[in-house]
Amino acid sequence: MSPNTEYIELLVFKFNNGSISAEELELLKEWYMSHDDQHVVITSGKDESSEEVKSRILGSLLAKVADAGRKPAKSVRLIRWIVATAAAVLVAIGAWVVLDREVQVRDFGVEKKASIQPGGNKATLTLADGRTIVLSTSQAGIVTGKEITYADGAPVVQTSIDESAYSNSLLTLQTPRGGTYKITLEDGTDVWLNAASTIRYPLHFASDARIVELDGEAYFNVKPAYQKNGDRIPFKVKGRRQEVEVVGTQFNIANYPEQLSDRTTLVEGKVLVSDDHSRIIIHPNEQAITTTGKTLVKKVDVNNFIAWREGKFGFDNKTFEETMNEVGRWYDLDIVYINGIPKEELTGDAFRNQNISFVLRLLEVAEIDYKLDVKRRKLIINGKKSRM
Repeated sequence: MSPNTEYIELLVFKFNNGSISAEELELLKEWYMSHDDQHVVITSGKDESSEEVKSRILGSLLAKVADAGRKPAKSVRLIRWIVATAAAVLVAIGAWVVLDREVQVRDFGVEKKASIQPGGNKATLTLADGRTIVLSTSQAGIVTGKEITYADGAPVVQTSIDESAYSNSLLTLQTPRGGTYKITLEDGTDVWLNAASTIRYPLHFASDARIVELDGEAYFNVKPAYQKNGDRIPFKVKGRRQEVEVVGTQFNIANYPEQLSDRTTLVEGKVLVSDDHSRIIIHPNEQAITTTGKTLVKKVDVNNFIAWREGKFGFDNKTFEETMNEVGRWYDLDIVYINGIPKEELTGDAFRNQNISFVLRLLEVAEIDYKLDVKRRKLIINGKKSRM
């Protein structure tokens, strides 16, 4: 290891624990901007050079740190987590040379390399006749119409479908833990299923209503549809505690069994959320939260709740448990808490296409004591590390 690398490693350590000086931070920024990471692929909506991408990401993260430092005392405890997440995000895109090697994981006292990979395109489709088809992992979604095909037009079902058998039956698209998949319904509505989720839908919608059932999490982009007399055909999603009715909009629904509530987050348009006792209209940037028989509405940053659609984890405004539940579903891990659930809060986001080493690095920075049982696919959280 060269002396220069050793010094950079020291600056990274100081950056993580918040002890870095202004002068040292400038040196670290200069090193970062000079690092050649042409091999890194970063998705962006803009036509940017690699240097512009690096500058934008680092500038944004450091701005968050500086902004947090100017906030009242109650926000000071978040500064450290902004710093930690900043470091973790940079690890995720492969920018830190000193952390670019594989992370060694403590597996019940035995040092071994983390081998748990992130999720991908995985799903099964169950037809009305009981046949279950394992969908292609090289495809991202299917299209339902006169035929069931993949997005590129390749047939999903090789034999013809007896449509009479589907008049009163539903098809089932199901993703496992560690899987996502998209479906375009007969009416042109696009639905993206997150991990461990199920959508049940008809091959053909009725002329006056479009109804699907959801367990888990999905993002909907509903296409408006009209009857012959010009009336709009409503689109309804039935969940565990909520029924959501829309006429044309984009929204996210999460109702996993382990959640204490169903949550509908509206991106654009307008939806009507019903529970056992009330009907509430929500607007963009609002979230309807339904517990047992009661629905509350609050303002939210929708990006925190639809980050998964962009291939990211969104940490903001989520408890440690909620974040780890997402991690568990994506990496197909059981999360076990030995000494209760840590109260730490994370902020920011990070891409989900990394192996488990990224998450473990995040826990290390957060000073969380953990053990990873790769064979049994368990991540055991012991709590905060004790300080000597």
